Amino acid sequence: MFPTLPTIPLFGLPIVNASARDIQANLKERLSRESKTVIFSPNAEILTKAAKDPSLHQLLHRGDLLIPDGIGTLLCARVLGTPLTERIPGIDLGEWVLRYAAEQGLSVFLLGGKPGVARRAAERLRSQLPELIMAGTHHGYFSPGEEENVLRKVQQAEPQILLVCMGFPEQEQWILSHEAHLPSLRLAMGLGGSLDVWSGDLPRAPQPIRAMGLEWLYRALRSPQRLPRLRFLFSFFPALFRAKKQSLS
Repeated sequence: MFPTLPTIPLFGLPIVNASARDIQANLKERLSRESKTVIFSPNAEILTKAAKDPSLHQLLHRGDLLIPDGIGTLLCARVLGTPLTERIPGIDLGEWVLRYAAEQGLSVFLLGGKPGVARRAAERLRSQLPELIMAGTHHGYFSPGEEENVLRKVQQAEPQILLVCMGFPEQEQWILSHEAHLPSLRLAMGLGGSLDVWSGDLPRAPQPIRAMGLEWLYRALRSPQRLPRLRFLFSFFPALFRAKKQSLS
């Protein structure tokens, strides 16, 4: 059995309620064993979609650790009377995993992004972490007919860590569909648009904006094509209100 981390229920999902330090210690223990751990990082948009769609809710429930990503997740927890210890952005946890992998000699495969993005991300990461073992990369824009070839490429690379950056729910579905066919794997994470940042194609928000939990708004304003995604807010607050009402009944 893996060491456990405390959780709180948000929209019926067990969200990890622990500090970054405790999560890192837990992952060190998990990575020392030859068993798989699947990590997802739901933010408010993902929680809202899961609350409306039972299939997406079940998809997230199959993850081993659900890490609270985004200020909206903290808001949910506070409103429902079960405040979280802290927000753990998926990209920050992913960067810690990469540093730890470099220290421990664990190999990493990057899957996702547009053609060329994963490769550029791997090159920049290797320049920052010379000891990092990059098992391979592949873009996320492949057809269903190409999926078997992509899986075979990952299998042949035999990574111990797989970072899948294809957006929700595609990345979660890919991980859960294929992790059983990847015997070398110890850790799989869904990390959204992290490859765009690591490749240098998309800058992260300045630290003060990140500290306020407004990186999602910074990204939306920098990339106008992301603005329609903010429509989830019209569903988020009613869903939060219903969850609050249920918690009081």
